[in-house]
Amino acid sequence: MRTTTVAATLVAALVAALALPGAVLAHGSHAQPKDGAASAPPPSYVAGAPRWWKGNTHTHSWWSDGDSPPETIAAWYRERGWHFLVFSEHNRMAEGESWYPVNTDQKRDALALYRTQFGSEWVVERTAADGTPEVKLKALDEFRTLFEAPGQFAFIKGQEITDRFFEHPVHLNGVNLEKLVIPQGGDSIAQMIQRNVDAVVEQGRRTGRPTFVHVNHPNFHYAITVEDLLPLKVTKGDGFFEVYNGHPGVRNEGDATRPSMERMWDILLAKRLGELGLEPIYGIATDDSHEYTRWGVGEVNPGRGWIMVRSARLTPDSISAAIRRGDFYASTGVTLEEVQVGPRTLTLEVEPQPGVEYRIEFVGTRRGVDLAGRPVETPATAVQPANERWRQSLHYDERIGTVLRTVNGTRASYELRGDEIYVRARVVSTKPHPNPYRAGDVEMAWTQPLVPPMR
Repeated sequence: MRTTTVAATLVAALVAALALPGAVLAHGSHAQPKDGAASAPPPSYVAGAPRWWKGNTHTHSWWSDGDSPPETIAAWYRERGWHFLVFSEHNRMAEGESWYPVNTDQKRDALALYRTQFGSEWVVERTAADGTPEVKLKALDEFRTLFEAPGQFAFIKGQEITDRFFEHPVHLNGVNLEKLVIPQGGDSIAQMIQRNVDAVVEQGRRTGRPTFVHVNHPNFHYAITVEDLLPLKVTKGDGFFEVYNGHPGVRNEGDATRPSMERMWDILLAKRLGELGLEPIYGIATDDSHEYTRWGVGEVNPGRGWIMVRSARLTPDSISAAIRRGDFYASTGVTLEEVQVGPRTLTLEVEPQPGVEYRIEFVGTRRGVDLAGRPVETPATAVQPANERWRQSLHYDERIGTVLRTVNGTRASYELRGDEIYVRARVVSTKPHPNPYRAGDVEMAWTQPLVPPMR
């Protein structure tokens, strides 16, 4: 009886309190403030209109062969306007316990910056049995909250699948992964590429997430030829390669008998679409950054190449899904305000910078061009390092990847006339790259190809 009386008294007191003017429950989030002013509206979680997000999918840190810890690298990208970043370490992810030896001047410089930026309480150090100073590496899940913020910055998990066919390096980046992909091997480079692509695709199927994979720097040690990539069997949204890589040792420009990365892209598009009936390959630009303590031409620095992705949200799945749709462009500095791809029209507009001129070129291949490849002899003047065995692509008709239209200015459009296998746009500016892959490079951009319907 006494318990009932106490409960009834408490209820009566609560009812009386609520009847008083200005009464507020301690945890009543919908109650009005005492002064009658409206409370701040809750944040909206509804996606806005699609916009462009800037990111790099090829980055190395102390977790593999980069010269700095991942936190200082993430800070560099975030502070300079990048929106997403993939740490693509060689055959590992930033997870688990790992200690890193600090045994060179470059590493000691990186450690000093690390301490300055993040404080001695964040940096965990020890001395190994042999006297070498070591630093405990932070896992991605430990440091990501220092940087990530809705609509500002996000990490996307990935890795550089680092395979090898005899002495030939075969590297691919898996992006938006949940688990590490073990290099799949193969009886040929083409088979090795196919198996590793399939492994990433299968993980995406298993997890229900939009994964993608890009073939890295084919001309690195001249290991991967056009012919290795031509037979790659993928569904739409599963085929990518690096048309630009900021590492100065990957030979983007090719040589006298081996195609540049951009020339390789045109051969792949022309033959896959016009002869083999296969899906197009999309072109990615990346940093492949390794060095953050030494800067300049010849160093492997960040800030050289990236992709701009159009998506309503900045989340790993949203960004990856947009890339799979081909809703992105590659850049080394040129910013596009708009890219519109219709059934028969490709239109783009450049965001101009003061004093910079722009040339927009529409590049493509017309039907009827000879698509056959023919052997080429390597000139005697070609100097091949003793520890490498360069591989040779076939030679292809120069009309593959020709300029179909040129516009000097910031806006241009191309309408298919009916005989094109594909058309893509390349923007060349007069602005020198501030830290180029090689001396003399200017800022550029590349759109993805327009493929005619019912090809």
